[in-house]
Formats: sequence, C-alpha cells, structure tokens
Amino acid sequence: MSQDEIWIDGEDEGFEEEDYNARDPTHFTIALESKGQQGVISADFHVRNRDGERQRKAVSAFHGGCRKKPAFTVTCNAKAMIHGNMGSRSQKAASLLVYEFKFNSYNGTRIKEANISLQFRAAGGLAGGPSVKEVRPSGWHKMEPSTQNESSTRGIGVNLGPQVPGANIGVDFSDEDTIEKVTKHHTVVIGDNPQSDDWGNYYEARFNLHENESQKTGIPSKLNACILLERDNDDDFYCDPYIKVTPDFSTGIMSLFSSRSPDEEIWFRVTDPPFNELDGNVNINAGELGATPFEDIWDCTMYHKYDGAVKPSKA
Repeated sequence: MSQDEIWIDGEDEGFEEEDYNARDPTHFTIALESKGQQGVISADFHVRNRDGERQRKAVSAFHGGCRKKPAFTVTCNAKAMIHGNMGSRSQKAASLLVYEFKFNSYNGTRIKEANISLQFRAAGGLAGGPSVKEVRPSGWHKMEPSTQNESSTRGIGVNLGPQVPGANIGVDFSDEDTIEKVTKHHTVVIGDNPQSDDWGNYYEARFNLHENESQKTGIPSKLNACILLERDNDDDFYCDPYIKVTPDFSTGIMSLFSSRSPDEEIWFRVTDPPFNELDGNVNINAGELGATPFEDIWDCTMYHKYDGAVKPSKA
C-alpha cells in the first residue's frame, strides 16, 4: 500500500463511542486535513441535500483510500419511504423506512466492524419527534459459526532449601494444570431502538455489525434494515444519519484515519408521495404499516456463492 493513502472511517463528532470500541486497543482516530495529495479524498466530504430536497434517497456514501483505488466503500440508500397509519387498533400515524447498507472491501482489506445510528427529531427545532416503534433486525443475530480449540497452562512452583549466594539448593515442588476448551465464534448483526434521552423516548434506531473474531473475514457485505416510526402528528421531521466503520488492524497500522463531516439531515414531509423500490412480492399497505411483513424485508448477505464457474469442455 502506498504511503499517500489516507483512510476514512466515517467518524463524526456527534457519534457516541461504544463500550467495545473503548476496550479495543486497535481502534483509534486521528483528525487531520488532506493537503491535496494526488488521488486522495478530502477529509471533509459527505452527502448533501439539493436545494429544497426532501426524502433524500442517498443517505451516505464514503470510502477509504484514494479515489481510483479505494480500499473499502460504504453506502446507504433508501429502498422504501412510506407514510401512513399504524392501522388495526391504533389510531397513530406511522412511517416505514427501509435502508440498504453496503460494505465492500478491496485489495485484501476488510471491515471488521460497523456502527450505524439513525436519530429522528421534529423539524423547526421543536421538542419531540417520531418514535422508533420497531426495527429489523431486532436483537442479536449470529451467523457463519466457527469453532476454535484453545488451551492454557497454569503452574505453581515452590523451592524449599537454604539460600546460598550464587546457588539454588533445595527441593522443587511444582503443579501444572492444562485447560483445553473449544470456543465458538460468529459474525454478529445487532438491531435496537434504545431509549435515547432523559425522558425514556425512542428517537433512535441503531444497528451494529461485527466480524467473526476467529475467521476474520469481515462484516456482511449488505444489510437491509427496516424502521417503523410512530407519529403523533403529520408535521415534518428530520433524520440524522451516522455511519462509522473500523478497518482491520493491519490496515490501521499502515494508514491514518481522518474525520469527516456528518452527512446532512434527511427532511421528511409526510404528504410527499411514497417511495418504494422493494421487491414486488412484498405487500405494504400504507393504512396498515404496523402489519408490515418485516421478516420478508430485512436481510443480511455475507457473500454470493456462484456454482456455475466450472463447465464441461466443448472441445
């Protein structure tokens, strides 16, 4: 890897560090500015809104390394933005958001962790905002299991006898105990809607991806995530997206991280027409958004397996 490649991890000042990041000695961030190296992306880039743009489809896009030969790319694009009602017994208004996250690595590198936060708030600086009622995935989801044999030896040694300068005279007693165990590791995807303020409101959707620590094959390359919002009114609201990735350790040693400005807020107006690029087999009723088949929409892909590469000879 050339020395002029500067890596970007999606850091921003408003994103809260996770506990496991604090415990990871390989995770660090250095703020710096690009000084115009040829082919190197500036530290200050983010997805912006066009004038008056609402319901922006492109949520976030960034990469690490030079423009022509990136080491990794990260994108987030909307697949559905539909406003309506919860339906059934609830009279509440609702909004369904579906986002597709893609994490691609190149040139032998990998992304070992990604942290995603989508925070919702009312427009115009008003208090409150839509509440995150459901997320998918929800909870811990483990995949790509692997096992690993580990062993450790513990020993205690005692020497009894007179202490003679320059010599060790006595009888040694020692006891060693070898412990062997089989550990299981997974690639992990986590989804949650934590209570995000002092009053217990649910204004945030959060997703985390972690690689299999044993296999070190990186995080999934694609995640489709669903968010169901419950609204008290039809007022405009905003979403503040934060996406942060951590490259592998060897990449971090050979390169520097730089901070980037956060992506601009996404402006939602519930009277705008629905946006839906989901598979046509998924039925979504705007009047019954609470009954959306989330399990048919959310998805996680590690990689695609192609079995057609070996073909019989035509000769």
